[in-house]
Amino acid sequence: MVQVLSISTGLKNYAALIQQQINEDKQNLREKTVYGIQLTEEKLNDFRDEQIGQLKELMDETTKSKKKISVSKDSEHKT
Repeated sequence: MVQVLSISTGLKNYAALIQQQINEDKQNLREKTVYGIQLTEEKLNDFRDEQIGQLKELMDETTKSKKKISVSKDSEHKT
């Protein structure tokens, strides 16, 4: 249970960091291309293999090209 609370607190803190960086970029009227923090090798070594795989999947999903969606007159979505 303690580990779950620690992970939850860590995720909340990280989400707050990302939101702060986004807000700072809005104030500076520029768009940042990278958000978050760099993970050190030491921190990466603390992750289990499954967690590393999940991080890689998350990175792949967030960095893949965005598909353009257009709406036709008959309201069908096309990609």
